[in-house]
Amino acid sequence: MLFRTHLVFSLALYFFLIWILEVPNKLLFLIFILFATIFVDIDTKKSKFGKKWFFRPLQLFLNHRGMVHSIFFASLLSLIVGSFNLWAGFGFFVGYVSHLFIDGLTKSGVAFLWPLTKKKFGFGIKTGGIFEEVIFVLLLLGNIFLVGKGVFNYLF
Repeated sequence: MLFRTHLVFSLALYFFLIWILEVPNKLLFLIFILFATIFVDIDTKKSKFGKKWFFRPLQLFLNHRGMVHSIFFASLLSLIVGSFNLWAGFGFFVGYVSHLFIDGLTKSGVAFLWPLTKKKFGFGIKTGGIFEEVIFVLLLLGNIFLVGKGVFNYLF
């Protein structure tokens, strides 16, 4: 999926989670959700982070939507972040897994269960296609609706 779709989906999850949970530092939580959702694509030079020169050596050893796009890797990195701050770690995990979920809707799929299997699981939506556009617009409208309904009071 495209960068913008990842962001609006993660933002929707943020709105939902701050509504049902007592998050002590909502800004920190939001930052780690959004950071993680874009961080996942460091394994490709086509991404916002991955196109940075310092990630290029890493990309020589990684396949896009392989190891980095797995629940194992999400858990490992989230535990590391969580060792410094539990809510930052949880936010990182939410953002990371949201990225995996959205990419799992695409034709290319995701190797969720790496290292147990390299099999990619996908749903069939074309990245940048009409169905992604519909998903993006619905999520964006949903986020706008939530902000309009007063969720904004929960933001920070």
